[in-house]
Amino acid sequence: MPKKIEAKFEMEKIAGSQIKLQMILPAKAFDKIVKQVANHIAETTKVDGFRKGKTPFSLIKKTIGEGRLLQEGAEEAMKQNYVDYVVESKIEVIGQPEVQFKKLAMGNDLEAEIKVVILPEVELSKKWEKEVAKINKKQKKGEIKVEDSEIQRELEVLAKQRAKISTVDRGAQKDDQVQVDFEAFKDNAVLEGGSAKDHTIIIGESRFIPGFEDNLIKMRAGEVKEFELKFPKEYQQKHLAGQKVTFKVTMKNVQKREIPEIDDKFASSIGKFKKLDEIKENIKNGIKAEKEKQFQQKLHMEILNNLIDKSKIEIPVVLIVAEIEKMKMELDGQLTQMGLDKNTYLQQIGISESKLEDQWTEKDAPKRVKASLILRYVALENKITPKSKDIQDRVNQVMQHYQMMDKGKKNEDIDVNRIYNNIKNEMTNEMTLAHLAGL
Repeated sequence: MPKKIEAKFEMEKIAGSQIKLQMILPAKAFDKIVKQVANHIAETTKVDGFRKGKTPFSLIKKTIGEGRLLQEGAEEAMKQNYVDYVVESKIEVIGQPEVQFKKLAMGNDLEAEIKVVILPEVELSKKWEKEVAKINKKQKKGEIKVEDSEIQRELEVLAKQRAKISTVDRGAQKDDQVQVDFEAFKDNAVLEGGSAKDHTIIIGESRFIPGFEDNLIKMRAGEVKEFELKFPKEYQQKHLAGQKVTFKVTMKNVQKREIPEIDDKFASSIGKFKKLDEIKENIKNGIKAEKEKQFQQKLHMEILNNLIDKSKIEIPVVLIVAEIEKMKMELDGQLTQMGLDKNTYLQQIGISESKLEDQWTEKDAPKRVKASLILRYVALENKITPKSKDIQDRVNQVMQHYQMMDKGKKNEDIDVNRIYNNIKNEMTNEMTLAHLAGL
């Protein structure tokens, strides 16, 4: 049974996806709440001559001051009535309200003006479903093919990973695995992040700038060599792009790699396989699944971009700010996995942290917020929601992962409700994208 709302509310929509509520609480109801607040204060405040909880209202008012009593009473009255009104009216508010009390006096109606941000309305074109259907038809998936050459490349990668390594007493050759110490100098100063010890390189894989691996050929263990190279103009670290740099390299070890022949014997050395054809079929299925995933991701992105471009959504600043915080956390997580610190990463992409945040604010964050709001709108319109059991199954998988990654972490240290809600939103979005791709 819903609570009785004693205050009267008038609502007005204002700019910035906000609403303004005018609240009037009758004097009788306000006085009652003020006295309830006074009783609560009396229970925790010692006044000479009175037991706790037995101090008269007039004395409590005198002791703590009428202004404070009215302010606390007004805040309690606003909280009770505002929350009930928002819930009953099904208003989806974001964040805390901004409250201004217009009239605040005993024996008078309490009058307040409340401003609060709400979830913005999503306006899509009238024919948006037909437009999405056209995209689906245009991008209709044909038969996904996997070429023999693609399977062969994967087999060669597997074979190289299982190469037999042996140290040799000769100059380095193409396809050898070598360990080197190196330093990179510019204007006689070592570049930041431009040195390494016992760094492993497979000559010929072209993982360094052009020319670096070529200079290692014929070097023997213990040999030191200096050479100058010019970084490519399109190099990701902008401050080095097109610049000449001197390298000093010490060859520590030269190792020959013997790559096994790709046959049935090789296949039987990998997992559950007995024949080469079995592993080929497994690789084929894996490549096919990845291509299907890429196709779906491309289709979903085209659909969302179309809906974003043709939508009308007034995004409140608070959602942009929240999205940027989320993007920061995502970036930190990705950099941790890559073993990079943020300053090194920013240097590599040639942008400052403030410039990156400006870019997010201007373009990336609004686009992500719009996509999220559109998916939410479509899910609500079509009553799309995952089953509780399916959500819980995925939650259990995540919990198991946490326990494996951090065995010392207790379950009570993990915010299970947050994980559940995040997974529910994630699964709802997946189902909604599948619905859109099926129009």
